Parts: sequence; C-alpha cells; structure tokens
Amino acid sequence: MQPACAPGTVPSAGVWPSAEDGLAGWEQLQFTKKNKVLDLPRPQAPLFDTHAHLRSFWGEDKDPVAVLVRAYRAGVRGLVTLFDPVADACEETPDATAFSAWLQDVASRTAQAGAPLPVRYLVGVHPYGTADYTDAVHAQVEAALDDPWCAGVGEVGLDYHFDADDDIEAAPHELQMDVMARQVELAVRRNVPVELHLRNDTGDAARQAHADAARVLGQVGVPRAGCVLHCFGEDRATMERFVDLGCHIAFGGAATFKRNDEVREAFAACPLDRLLLETDCPYMAPEPIRGLECEPAMIAQTADTLVYDRCDRTGELPSTIARALWDNSVALFG
Repeated sequence: MQPACAPGTVPSAGVWPSAEDGLAGWEQLQFTKKNKVLDLPRPQAPLFDTHAHLRSFWGEDKDPVAVLVRAYRAGVRGLVTLFDPVADACEETPDATAFSAWLQDVASRTAQAGAPLPVRYLVGVHPYGTADYTDAVHAQVEAALDDPWCAGVGEVGLDYHFDADDDIEAAPHELQMDVMARQVELAVRRNVPVELHLRNDTGDAARQAHADAARVLGQVGVPRAGCVLHCFGEDRATMERFVDLGCHIAFGGAATFKRNDEVREAFAACPLDRLLLETDCPYMAPEPIRGLECEPAMIAQTADTLVYDRCDRTGELPSTIARALWDNSVALFG
C-alpha cells in the first residue's frame, strides 16, 4: 500500500494511507444543532466515505475545499464522489472531463490547506435520468473510465418510488432495468466497480426494485472488481441475498435513525469483508445531528454508532470492524 501524501502536496488518484498511520492529523470537530453541541468521536481506524456528492451542497459554509478539510480533520482518508452526465451537467462541469478537472483542482487546494485527502469519482446515470439515457451519454460514461481519477460506474440502478417532494414519477420499470443493465455490463466489461441505487416504492413489502436488480445482475453479471449496494436501508434477508450475489453493502447516516433497527441488524450480520460506510452527503446526516446538511466529516459519527452497535450484538472488537471498513474500501477504490 502506498504511503500518505505529505501535508501540502497534491494527492494523486488512489493514493491511500496505511491503516496504522492514517489518523495522523486528527482533530476534535464539533457540530451544533439547536444549541446542542456534538463532539465527533475519534475513529478506531481511518474512515473512507464511499459515496459523497461534492457538487450538491447548498449551504454557504459548504465550499468543497472547506468540507474536505473538515473531513480530513475528522479522520477521513479516502473519498469517492459522483458525476452524473444527465443530472450534474452544468456550465462549470458540462461533462466528465470537466468534472475531473474540477475535482483535481479541489483536491489540490485541499492538500495545499494541509489536508491531503485522496479523492476519486464514479460516473453513471441515476435512475431519475433513465428517459435521457442515450447512446451519446453511454459513450461519455465509457470514455470517463479511461480517466485515472475515475474509479468506476455509479450510481446506477432502479428507483420505483414516487418522489412527492420533487414531483418525480418513476420511469417505466423495464426501461430502468435496461439502462441499469447497460451500465452494469459496462462495469463488467471494463472490470471496474459499480455502485447501485435501489429504492422500492413506499409500502412495497415485496421489495420489487431489489428483486428486479437481482434479476439484472443474474443476467448481466456482477463486476469482479466489485458491486456496492449504496445507502442500504433494507433488512438482513435482503442484505444476505445481495452478499450471496457477490456484492458489498454500504451503510450511511440513515442506519443510525431510531426507527431503523433492522438496518443496524443487517450491518451487524453482514460479513466483515463486505462492509462499507458512506455519507451520501449532503443528505441524511446521522443521529443525533439528523436534519443538518450532511458532509463527509459526519461519517465519524455514523461509524461510531454502527461499530459499537455491532460490538454489542456480536462481541467483536471495535478496532476489528473499523479496520475491515477501511480495508474493504481501499480494496475496491484504491
């Protein structure tokens, strides 16, 4: 494993610190919600945010460089962000090439601020963009995989939920499955990891999106480089089904919510070599700061909650779980 960058130097894509040395530079960070102050805990091992949206913050204090500096201080030593050629295209980053240049500039300025945090990105079209997935978009996704800063394909998959807040109707299920299959097949063929977004409709006890996704993976294959269920919010049986298919399972802040004990049960039962953490920032900050705009530093609270909950259930050492989370992330995205 390669050594960490020296402070002030620019991290190249995929240069990760060792687990033993990775917490040098840790500082106590605080977040405040309604006059209550939360001290982020010191992690048991370096933290890796496997799914963050660095272009989606809305708060004035959420400049990406400042966000990454705070993440580094909290113990984050690896991060994967995302670019969606349909949803994220804008004047500054109209395509993956421009997004990569933007990300490299952010990484450079973050390192110059004393936080050499390695970052990479995934490229792919979210299920919301199904109707706009053209051959030209597919070609852009494939071309991005030649970029050393691009770690794979994502987030892609199936979303059968009607989003009332944004008035987004789910695209036809068969069309979603076709677009998912094209992007997963690309990951299989290019031997890169893929991150899946799978969301069932409200009240769907059959978990149809997950059932259909398993069918797509059975037809197209699971990339040998890795397949991740991003932002897992289901039960133990669903976790086990996808682990049996060869997938990793990524848990985020929602797994700390009081009502989500079945998700914590799934975290506790998941094989150590398939566990991952993420934030999905700026969404779903963990308890007890739920409701704040989430950022990568907050993964320290998610890790602390889930690691110690698993310890209580299994008797494992916290350091064993935390080290597995780090090692799994580096193996996938390093």
